Amino acid sequence: MRLIFLLLSLASVGCARLDQVQFGSLDQSAGQLTPVSFAVNELGLDMAAGAEIARQLSSGQASQDLQALRDILALINMGPRTGNPVFDDSYSDHILASILAQCPSGQLTGLRSIREGIAYGPVSGEVVRIDGFCIHPRS
Repeated sequence: MRLIFLLLSLASVGCARLDQVQFGSLDQSAGQLTPVSFAVNELGLDMAAGAEIARQLSSGQASQDLQALRDILALINMGPRTGNPVFDDSYSDHILASILAQCPSGQLTGLRSIREGIAYGPVSGEVVRIDGFCIHPRS
């Protein structure tokens, strides 16, 4: 019964967070502007929260061991960070190909980059989104 309650609680709770936003200036003098948007995402995992869930489900010596593991994981992840660690650190590397596909000139202005995440317990979706305008040079 305890396990069912915990699983139902995890399934019904989620939280969105904004980690970082950056804005660039808008240059309208170089040509016609077309809005563009790019986004990539990857799964993240908070190991300390996962260890806490496992601790809640266990008892005795296993519960104490998992509590020690949770504390160690929390300590090694201290300090400034944005979002949970992800499985593939290069998940945003291919955004350049998306930029060139939507903006063949490769000239962008008015960029807004957003780093956000959506957390469901120890699992999260880490998202990088870039919005801006493609400059189509005058002929």
